[in-house]
Amino acid sequence: MNYKITWTATARNDYFQVIEYLHESWGIKAARKFASIVDKKLRLISAMPKMYPKTEARENLRRCFVVKEVSMYYLEVELDEEIIIIRFYDNRQDPKKLIDSLNNNVPHSPLGRHKNSHQCKLVDYCTTSVQ
Repeated sequence: MNYKITWTATARNDYFQVIEYLHESWGIKAARKFASIVDKKLRLISAMPKMYPKTEARENLRRCFVVKEVSMYYLEVELDEEIIIIRFYDNRQDPKKLIDSLNNNVPHSPLGRHKNSHQCKLVDYCTTSVQ
């Protein structure tokens, strides 16, 4: 059974910032390729949530390299069979900024989380919105 995917508002903002940067700097093909890679990674994570290594920052927080420059951080909530996408992070930035960011963005309870099901096809939205 596949885990449900939800996104924090921060993760969604990070994602669209990367898409916008790629579109402006490298063109629509690069933006679509990134979106496609994210979609594939999310499908894999949904089916196999433990496939990427845990971070030392927090229990059940995992890191997935989307591309060499960008990692996706997600939280596995086994009880709810849910994956919460926490952040997309530029791997070239200061790691201390990441630790502070993760401490501020990892939900401690289900209250107040922004739900955005992966089934809404962020890839399709991205593809049509950045043209």
